[in-house]
Amino acid sequence: MRTTIFLTILCLVVSPAFAQKYISWEAENYDAINGEKFQVFDTPSDQPGNAGEGVDDYTVAEASGGAFIGSANGAGNDGGDWVKYEFSVDGDDWHFWGRVIAPSVADNSCYWALDTADGDVTSTNDGPMNIWDFYEAGELRENYTTDWVWFRLNSRNGPFEGLELTQHGDDPVPVELSAGEHTLHLAHREDGTYIDQIFATTDIEFDPNETNPQTPVEPQNKLTTTWGALKSGF
Repeated sequence: MRTTIFLTILCLVVSPAFAQKYISWEAENYDAINGEKFQVFDTPSDQPGNAGEGVDDYTVAEASGGAFIGSANGAGNDGGDWVKYEFSVDGDDWHFWGRVIAPSVADNSCYWALDTADGDVTSTNDGPMNIWDFYEAGELRENYTTDWVWFRLNSRNGPFEGLELTQHGDDPVPVELSAGEHTLHLAHREDGTYIDQIFATTDIEFDPNETNPQTPVEPQNKLTTTWGALKSGF
């Protein structure tokens, strides 16, 4: 029986019809930055809490690549500061995720925009900009934590149609990207919010909270990765 399973899985690994694509990168490895709100923190990193929201001071013990970005509580909100990432993908429907610490309702969002000129990136909820919420909806707020959590890309009421609760559901909205070069801007909105990694996949069912995605940036074949995990269990 084990031989049969082996052959079946091996056939799936090499079959392009079943291939899924990944891409990921470290948040601190941005291609451009504007302003001083976004800082790079090396781990371990002591961070101030938010007494008004019942969050004690805490230590970020680890991060992928040993570093992450954000602004400490007290640095102030908004400001128009941003970081930009340049990446290349195949044309497809892509599901983006961010590995984030969002400890309270006062420290749980940033702005974002895809394929937008630097001069059009602002800390405002209009034009090309979206708000990426991390447990903003009332029914999600019980999940606030000072641990890293992967959040699917969403929008509060911007041009992207994937609302937060939709993205937490069974039919999340993908980002439709053409083949070639693209940009992602993250613009500052709230201090006390930290970002470690960005990850995207064509696999709607993949959840990086359950399976840690590979880094650094490099498209990966999902079934090859899955096969490696399965093989280790034999």
